Amino acid sequence: MEQELLGFPLWLRINHFINLFCIFVLMRSGVQILADHPKLYWNDDTTPGSEWIKFGKKVMPTDRLWTSMDEAEHINSLVALPGGHHNLGASRNWHFLIVPVWVLNGLSYVTLLGVTGQWRRLLPTSWTIIPQAWESLLTYARFQIPPDSAFHPYDPLQQLTYAAVVFLVAPLMILTGLCMSPALIARYPWYPRLFGGRQAARSLHFIGLMTLVVYTLVHLTLVVVVHFPEDIGDMVVGATSPNVALALWVASIALIGVVLFHLWATVYTLRHQRQFQVHATAIVEPLIRALFGRLRSRQQYTKAEISPYFRVNGYPPESEAYTKQAEAQFVEWRMAIGGLVEKPLMLSLADLRALPKQEQITKHNCIQGWSAVAEWGGVQMSTILDLCRPLPHARYVGFHAFSQAEYAPLAYYEVLTLDDVLDPHTILAYEMNWNPLPIPHGAPCRLRIETKTGYKMVKYLRAIEVVDTFTTIGEGHGGYREDHQYYDKVAAI
Repeated sequence: MEQELLGFPLWLRINHFINLFCIFVLMRSGVQILADHPKLYWNDDTTPGSEWIKFGKKVMPTDRLWTSMDEAEHINSLVALPGGHHNLGASRNWHFLIVPVWVLNGLSYVTLLGVTGQWRRLLPTSWTIIPQAWESLLTYARFQIPPDSAFHPYDPLQQLTYAAVVFLVAPLMILTGLCMSPALIARYPWYPRLFGGRQAARSLHFIGLMTLVVYTLVHLTLVVVVHFPEDIGDMVVGATSPNVALALWVASIALIGVVLFHLWATVYTLRHQRQFQVHATAIVEPLIRALFGRLRSRQQYTKAEISPYFRVNGYPPESEAYTKQAEAQFVEWRMAIGGLVEKPLMLSLADLRALPKQEQITKHNCIQGWSAVAEWGGVQMSTILDLCRPLPHARYVGFHAFSQAEYAPLAYYEVLTLDDVLDPHTILAYEMNWNPLPIPHGAPCRLRIETKTGYKMVKYLRAIEVVDTFTTIGEGHGGYREDHQYYDKVAAI
């Protein structure tokens, strides 16, 4: 059996290359995602100053309102995919394109390890491997190379390291990555608690990323300095007496191909953001919707878990119409509900308060990465739909805000499916933490849909429109962020 393990079967070599390809894309896109909120926490409140590590030099002002978008950092395209500033939509699309490939590749790898008996090359079968691995580590620390006889096909330190990466680090990345789905953790609020909370899972995900970065760099270095001709021959052409020249040619072409792909992906994404969004989301969105799209929120946090600080994203409207409404405490505010409905509505705050009230303590999950818990009071969207009675061919609901300077000349808008807004925790909120909704958080009324990331929760509402297609709203991609920052329209992770 030991002799059988000395070679590298074709399937293992293919799995290895696919893994290498996926890891580099996931690393670069992950760095870009982190750059939009370059701070990590062990608490879900994400109060400024409570982060255990942050990247960048930005310091938020103390004499004026600032938003979480102001915290984002510019990042070089040599490091991140695609690089730049606020390219979160493109990096997410790359990440979610590659994650399924990486997961399926890993599953096939582990399965084939089991059915072919190759698992012995990774999983130790004796405790003696621990002192042997320690001796191997000391050998490397003395800048020496273990003898050929130590590799069967790996030396003990290699075997333990590879086993940890395959069976510990990789599963940790998958399990903590799932905590980034507001839909999943709203349906199963116990799940993120397994890791200490959503932000702790995000921190562990980052630590896993850094572990993979260090592992990849060390691994590639050792491949070059430790028995290089034999190792590269075994890994590339899979022979016990390999043609080293052929192996070097094949390996060089493969690595150059990976580098060229990353150059192409970076340039193409930056120059053709819309085109990339359309093609990527055609694959990504059906997958996200299948996995998370139909989950209903069942979260209910306690008063003790309400966050002491709740970030703001988006500056309040500065238009004359909104300012006058705010000065009059929104007594004259009216929200129009129309489109494909039997009974158009024009509702005031008093009208909303007269309807059955729902209170819910839930976790807000911003697409940038931060989170916070608050109590919201308002009216279920299902109640509103019962009043206006959508027509049979209605499929979507558009939400429109007052004009805000940062979105000029447009006003902010987002679109949800009728099924999305029927979630029991989807409400029109006019209260936050048992007080009238504050202006920075969307007064007089905002949307809350707890299975989506925050950009779908339109603040400063002025109108709701029931339609049969989202293509007639804005530029037709499903909302403001989708139209102008190339996000996906499912927003369930």
